[in-house]
Amino acid sequence: MKYLGWILWLGWAPCAAQTLVIGLYDYSDLSAKETTRLTQAADQAFGHSGIHVLWRHCRGVLAVTPETTCHGEIQDNEIVVGLQPGGRRSSNDDKMGSAIVNAEGGTYATVFVSAVRAQAARFGVAFDTLLGYAVAHEAGHCLLGPGHSYAGLMRGAWNRKDAGEISRLSLHLTKQEARKAVAVLGAAAGRAE
Repeated sequence: MKYLGWILWLGWAPCAAQTLVIGLYDYSDLSAKETTRLTQAADQAFGHSGIHVLWRHCRGVLAVTPETTCHGEIQDNEIVVGLQPGGRRSSNDDKMGSAIVNAEGGTYATVFVSAVRAQAARFGVAFDTLLGYAVAHEAGHCLLGPGHSYAGLMRGAWNRKDAGEISRLSLHLTKQEARKAVAVLGAAAGRAE
């Protein structure tokens, strides 16, 4: 019994809360309500993992004095996400986003609002909720690298079952992905100190 507390601590310790800063650049002219709901959905996607998202609204309806918070050197725990109104012109026009990453992760991601809007209509999911999950997915690549998983937030292509979980705000990182993302942010916090 005396080991139970130690075992519980070991299980919890790698998942201590970490902060992820997302600089959001909205080039698609979302409303304040849509922007708020997308950030709430992304918060839910990461919150289950012990990741707190701090939002910097750098362009768009909620942007306030971006020159004081959005310019300067990007920190190790910061990701820049651009919301583009159109999609990419390629053979994969239904792709909802992309991230510039390598095996260690990255800093920049883009979400294609028109592709998200079209997918939301196909799935029967609220557009702003799916947009929040698309932002969280691309931010996940910036933390975890280019790979996709078999299930959850980092799945390569969401299906109707995933859409149901998105509607209920219950699609998350897998436990392994959550541990890795928290460790990446923990290492970033260590470098900042």
